[in-house]
Amino acid sequence: MKSTTQQFLKDTGAKVPIVCGPMYPGSNPELIAAVSDAGGFGVVQPVALTALYGHDFREGLQLIKKLTDQPFGVNFTIFGGANQKYHDLMKEWMEISIEEGVKFFLTSLGKPKEIVKIAKQHDIKVYHDVPNKKVALAMRDIGVDGINCINWRGGGQTGIQSAEKFMEELHDIGIPLVCAGGIGNADDYQKVLQMGYAGVQLGTRFLATKECIVTDAYKQAIVDSTEKDIVWTNKIAGNNSSVIKTKDIMKGGLRTGPVISYMLKKKKLKKYARMYLMSKGLKKYNKAAFDDNVQFWQAGKGVGHINSVQSVKEVIEAFAGVNN
Repeated sequence: MKSTTQQFLKDTGAKVPIVCGPMYPGSNPELIAAVSDAGGFGVVQPVALTALYGHDFREGLQLIKKLTDQPFGVNFTIFGGANQKYHDLMKEWMEISIEEGVKFFLTSLGKPKEIVKIAKQHDIKVYHDVPNKKVALAMRDIGVDGINCINWRGGGQTGIQSAEKFMEELHDIGIPLVCAGGIGNADDYQKVLQMGYAGVQLGTRFLATKECIVTDAYKQAIVDSTEKDIVWTNKIAGNNSSVIKTKDIMKGGLRTGPVISYMLKKKKLKKYARMYLMSKGLKKYNKAAFDDNVQFWQAGKGVGHINSVQSVKEVIEAFAGVNN
């Protein structure tokens, strides 16, 4: 096992270099706990935990701790200055996470400089989602402990380049690289570890598990879909999101209208457009998580290698067996 994988396992406390990425929907406490308990590493998506699944944030973390004695992380999405209420809430979530003994933060978007500063004061590791080399190097320079490489095969808000391109450009960055996107089975997992990645982040594969609280229709759609069924739309978050092609998704087209498209091109307006789209998207995904008839299903290109709904333990054992 490569030294960066050893560093990743040390940073997270996991036994197997597999992360359950933060998802909306899909970040229910039972799933997060099951992943960590099976030797992987679960990461909480706070908005899903609270707004979707209805947990008080602290009580949600405490529930995970009751379900497993293994470590898990928390994700913080940085939106810039567009929503002070959200920033205050994120600060509160961070304080609660520290009080509850969380030792790993995964940050997304924005600049996590202040989060890194706070984390270092509490011996917390910080990894950051990145779309390319430029952002990765900037994040390393402000002190993050690892890089989550979001490639173009991922589900939800997807990346813009391949896993191979990330490794080509960042192999000598000096901190662990996690491959996020398009990993559906043990062969996919083995391939990226052989490339030199320290670990992998799975999303779609964990949606199609018994512990994940989404509809059976959503899970079955993942099992039934192939890569050709995955399309990109910018109507969810302003950038490309990877989803399963359904009538609900295709209604009205995959791209934003002229007003929002204009706002997305303007630096000062872009963050407002994205927050507007994401607020609308949350309402759709709230329904899709619990209603079989609402088919707004985020998923990545790894669907082609997902053939059944399994338990989290079965998934991780199948992947981990590659290295045994």
